[in-house]
Amino acid sequence: MSFEEEVDEIEANTLLGGAPFFSRPGGKIFIIWLVFTIIGVLIGAYAPHHLLPGLQSPEGGDVWATIVFFTVLAAPVAALVYAIAFYSLFAWRHRSDDPDVPPPDAEPQRGNGPVTVVWLSVSTVLVVVLLFWGITVWSAQQVTHPNALQVNVTGQQWLWTYSYPGTGVETRTLELPVNRPVQFNVTSVDVTHGFWPAALGVQVDANPNVVTVIRTTPNKTGKFIVQCSQLCGLYHAFMNNNGYVVSPQQFDAWLQSNGATPTSAATAAGTSAGATTTAMKK
Repeated sequence: MSFEEEVDEIEANTLLGGAPFFSRPGGKIFIIWLVFTIIGVLIGAYAPHHLLPGLQSPEGGDVWATIVFFTVLAAPVAALVYAIAFYSLFAWRHRSDDPDVPPPDAEPQRGNGPVTVVWLSVSTVLVVVLLFWGITVWSAQQVTHPNALQVNVTGQQWLWTYSYPGTGVETRTLELPVNRPVQFNVTSVDVTHGFWPAALGVQVDANPNVVTVIRTTPNKTGKFIVQCSQLCGLYHAFMNNNGYVVSPQQFDAWLQSNGATPTSAATAAGTSAGATTTAMKK
């Protein structure tokens, strides 16, 4: 059978009234698409559990949910592209006695009204849904808290410095009290860096001479890593340090051990100065 005859047979089987649906190219592509979609959805639902760090804030939960949601929605679209490409590699390869002879042009799809309408409609719906999701999550993270702990974050090649206004404490280690809203005021003294405590679910550029604000509420104690997410020079890969989410009493004691007065430490930690000082002496 010549290549032209194969093309005519494919076109005939694709029409309504031809061979059974699942024996036609469209049916076979549908089966491949369905398998790839299921695989993509499973990856989106379960992979983040293994790929993301332990999350220690509601904002981190929002990031996890966004990754899952976007991956699940993208799975059918990606699966369609992969299914057509996969099927084409085996069923629609050009076969000819003369490999230098190109196949005839296929029918252009740009003039196919139904295909164009379906593609544009599905794309529009997906964009609107993702836009609504993104605005909703972004708006939730813009809520301000009057009692938020202020932390000034300064990036420079190639380290982070943290200061706690009102306490006189400035350190290279980020320590935060659990269940206390935190506002990071982020800037840089040289080039652009990226402040990224991934477990807290926030990330923002640290720009020279500009203060950018992000907010989070740590809700789980433990250690996390602060990384730089912007290529900032020779030792960019080493621009990371440890952070800790601790109890308010431990945070109070930590501030005092770094030079804060009992009163300023208690104010920052939201604890009783007398109780914490007594605990430290014991």
